[in-house]
Amino acid sequence: SSGINAEYGGSTDIPDWCHVEAGTPCDFTTAPSSEALCKLQAKSPIVHAHKITSPVLLLLGAKDLRVPPSQGLSLHRLLRARGVESEVRWYPEDCHPLKSVATAADVIIHTHLWFS
Repeated sequence: SSGINAEYGGSTDIPDWCHVEAGTPCDFTTAPSSEALCKLQAKSPIVHAHKITSPVLLLLGAKDLRVPPSQGLSLHRLLRARGVESEVRWYPEDCHPLKSVATAADVIIHTHLWFS
């Protein structure tokens, strides 16, 4: 689950991306303006999570520098609290691409099981 949020710029290896996607100025010499924070908030997937009604399988690499895994865990908690079926597959030794052989095998197996 990738997301844009007000703190995201400080917790990703591509901090300018969230500003480009939100259409806000990318200036790391000053704090974002109130207007920029509102735009970032409006683009954040967690703000739209209340619209999710379908079951969600989250595949999270604990070492992900691109999308903080805490965002996926937050989405999972929110969905469960709303009664939406959600499962987290946690890969402690993987990062954003989930590319180790063991992880890739687990992803294939559990994605198949999820949709079966």
